[in-house]
Amino acid sequence: MGYGLVIASSFFYASYGIWTTLMGDFFGGYTAAALRSVVVLMIVVPFAVLTGELPSFEFGKNWRVLTGMTMVSSLIWGLFYYSVLNAGIGVSFSLNYVAIIIGMIFFGWLFAKERITQEKLLSACIGVAGLALVYITTASEGSNSLALVFAVVSGLSVAANTVLAKRLPYSTTQAVVAMWVTGMLANTPMIFILREPLPQIGLHVEWVYLAIFAFASVLSSWLMLRGMSYVDAGIAGVIGTLEIVFGIIFGVMFFDETLPTFAYLGVVVILVAAAFPYINGKYFAAS
Repeated sequence: MGYGLVIASSFFYASYGIWTTLMGDFFGGYTAAALRSVVVLMIVVPFAVLTGELPSFEFGKNWRVLTGMTMVSSLIWGLFYYSVLNAGIGVSFSLNYVAIIIGMIFFGWLFAKERITQEKLLSACIGVAGLALVYITTASEGSNSLALVFAVVSGLSVAANTVLAKRLPYSTTQAVVAMWVTGMLANTPMIFILREPLPQIGLHVEWVYLAIFAFASVLSSWLMLRGMSYVDAGIAGVIGTLEIVFGIIFGVMFFDETLPTFAYLGVVVILVAAAFPYINGKYFAAS
């Protein structure tokens, strides 16, 4: 059961690329990110209230971590939205995932004092090789270089945000609420700073895609957390690499995306980088 739940989580996470592509430029990247946060909170907060898991956030004690999360959140979905629209689903998810792997190692060491083991270092080196292969071959085919860079920056920011969230003395539900609140606070000002055009209000199908996007966000998080209660984190991490596979499949099936042959090889290298430490049973050991 646990394996199926984690696989389903990867499926719904990879579907983010579908809804982003379908929304297109109807929303600006930061506008879509802020609105999605609002919709997700409309779903999650009532549940947290009903289950009694929404006491005070104790901002006075945790303001440094929450402020850090807000700052890095401004570099996650706005940039990734641009990347998906301009570089495609497959390559965006591939670069984003390897950046998360590398970022978790670096920020785990920087913020959580986690030891950088040989397994972590080798995983990072393999990941960088895969990233370079995807980037070089894709850029040489005329892809938007800025979009590729944004996918990497977004992944590094996801890693920083995740490590910071682990430092909060919250329950899982509280941490999820905190992540979406800080995301909303981070992305809303960026709409006006970058002067993104506001979307049209009316019976436009893009609003439906946004609602599905938000629902998929809640579902992917819930399925992953639920699956983790049945399987250990290492196995879940290996299965989680299916996000890349699903992302590529969605891009090919729905949007006729193609990648250069060597870019596919780079994706395989990224999958190896993600799986290697798990196989050795020492992923992100903090001893």
